[in-house]
Amino acid sequence: MSAFYGMVVGNRSEATRGGSKASGFKSSCQSFDGSVITKMWYNNENQLMVEVGTNNDSKPYTDWNTPEFRGTFEDFKKALVLMDDIKKGNVSVVRHRVKKES
Repeated sequence: MSAFYGMVVGNRSEATRGGSKASGFKSSCQSFDGSVITKMWYNNENQLMVEVGTNNDSKPYTDWNTPEFRGTFEDFKKALVLMDDIKKGNVSVVRHRVKKES
């Protein structure tokens, strides 16, 4: 049995793929205007890890440099709740700039 399982549905029939704990699972959803890339795997402590990133073009996950999110699955769920709270105005965000050294 696979530790990971993925499905894709487009203008053709449905296709599925599996992934093991050792291999993990990578996927990308691409358009000419942007791509969303995801990766899941288990770390050495047997925690489910998640990476999510984007590209501004149709490059696949093989050209992925740095994800916008990397952490445990629980951290990812918390980040989604926080984003929803920010969107609803329940949380205010203040950005601080780092001063460049002269």
